[in-house]
Amino acid sequence: MPAFRTITIGRVATAALPAVMTLSLLPAATLGYNEPPEVVKQGEWKALGAVNKLRTDRGLKPLRMAYNVRLVARDRSRDMRKYDYFSHSSPSGRDAAMLLGQRNVRYMSGSENIGWISYMGTWEKTAKAMVKAWFGSSGHRANLLSREYNYVGIGAARDGNAVYWTAIFVRQKDHTAPTTGLIASTTGMSLASDWTGKRDVTIRWWGHDRALQRHTSGLKGFIVQKKKVDGTWRTLRYLTKTRSLTMQLKEGTHKFRVRAVDKRGNKSPWKKTLRVTVH
Repeated sequence: MPAFRTITIGRVATAALPAVMTLSLLPAATLGYNEPPEVVKQGEWKALGAVNKLRTDRGLKPLRMAYNVRLVARDRSRDMRKYDYFSHSSPSGRDAAMLLGQRNVRYMSGSENIGWISYMGTWEKTAKAMVKAWFGSSGHRANLLSREYNYVGIGAARDGNAVYWTAIFVRQKDHTAPTTGLIASTTGMSLASDWTGKRDVTIRWWGHDRALQRHTSGLKGFIVQKKKVDGTWRTLRYLTKTRSLTMQLKEGTHKFRVRAVDKRGNKSPWKKTLRVTVH
């Protein structure tokens, strides 16, 4: 049978976090910077997928994985495994709020679910079983389906046949990058020039800011750049709200790339370049 508990971390104003940081720090070796095996990380993502399936089925926005909060969740699960306890605070009194402060994680409110469950042959099955067990408990279910939180950190640690789980739900300002991409020209990628040695080409792109349950910043604009194959990138449009650009290209091969920027300054990665050849 699985075991699980939930607790509210409490509303913590951003200005109050440095006070948390004055508490005694964990030894460096226990701060949880060592990455777990890939299968464990995949299990953590499977757990997030199961949580978000429950949320989206009920009209809620999915939670986003917060990397630094995930590290704290792993710290908590590893600590329970190492010192053989099951509680929201360690035998020495350390809890999630303290660990978040030590990692300088800024948040406005938060709650924690913990649990342990027998390993079920695969990490996917084990993750889904843990989320199902949480969902069967009113307090844990309230955290899973809360409209208060927009991010979560999920960390797991296996000890033989037992797997410890920690999910830390937090409300934070938007730090999720928007998403974007280039769309190939409707006239193709390899184009014949006219008698002047040029060709009119239209480049199109798409993008949106990923919706959070709270504090979605919204898309501010796009940065569009171009270069010749052996040249340097040149900005054609900066924070434009348009989604297409028509220009004349000379013979040769030209590359384009785009990134999106939201209103908090979060930037998407540069997407795979679009290559247009005029011959």
